Amino acid sequence: MNNPARIQATQIGTIEPDVPDDVLILAASWEERCLGVASRLRGYSCKTVILTVYDGPSKLRENHIKQLTELLAPVGNTHRIETLHANPLANVRQTVALLESLGGKMPPRITIDISTFTRKHLLQLLQGLDLAGMLQSFRIYYTESADYHTQDDEPISQGISSVRAIETFTGHNTPSRDSLLVLFLGYEGRRALALWEDLEPNLTLVVIPDPPLRNEWKGRTENQNKYLLSCVPPEHVFRSHSLDPQDTEHLLHRLIEDPAYSTDKYDYTVSPLGTKPQVVGVYRFWRRVRGLFTIMYASPVRYREERATFPAGPTWLIDNEEGWHGDTFGPTSES
Repeated sequence: MNNPARIQATQIGTIEPDVPDDVLILAASWEERCLGVASRLRGYSCKTVILTVYDGPSKLRENHIKQLTELLAPVGNTHRIETLHANPLANVRQTVALLESLGGKMPPRITIDISTFTRKHLLQLLQGLDLAGMLQSFRIYYTESADYHTQDDEPISQGISSVRAIETFTGHNTPSRDSLLVLFLGYEGRRALALWEDLEPNLTLVVIPDPPLRNEWKGRTENQNKYLLSCVPPEHVFRSHSLDPQDTEHLLHRLIEDPAYSTDKYDYTVSPLGTKPQVVGVYRFWRRVRGLFTIMYASPVRYREERATFPAGPTWLIDNEEGWHGDTFGPTSES
């Protein structure tokens, strides 16, 4: 299978035609886009469905769980695994343990819907599966939201409860070096600004998703982050594709290879507050250079369920195992 290069998925079948996948992994959410992949399965079957359910009461989420249960009943045996927003590592361990207990083909064929996992959870899930040797035959899908509330720079989350390194993603730091922050921006301007002010890096490089998920959204990220961008020189503003993880991986590779931003001069910190496909790209790079940089996360005070008013948008096949193994970097993808 070649790199998917952002293929819109209107009908989703199995990884190998006429052969059931081993597992489908997805998360229930109060966002309607959690139904995107499940509603587009056609001729799909798998041995096990792993449905992650986050903590906290949510009538919308419970309604979506009912719909997911109906959609997934013909697909395979569903296992529901609870998780905490604040600490999803237990969920990752249970997910890996469940896969190991199934036996059968190893490594397994895995389809992952990343749409409504938190960024922190997504990074830890990919790492858990990767270290267990389970990311050898897989596909990653992502469903957009039809739109976002962007009137106050906090479309989904509200406030900042803490800024800290993600567990299992702490890099090496040398006190004699200056600090460099690579900050991926999205529509959460206040969250990005709070993280930047908390870290006070010596040098900040910002990354804007470009092209954006939709052409009509061009310039929206810049509008949501006006003050922060006014504090960063234009030459420190970079761009990577909103839907192509490989583009983000290549950008990070170019940065550390640039003498101006050399890892001999700087301790790197990366904060992926952009799109979920960019988060996958950050992990793609992390796994090649483990420990070279620290990934920081700004935890929100709460998620704003009352703003979950938009339906699911298109679903995209954004990645598979191609390009995850081997040490070479080819030409960058379209940006």
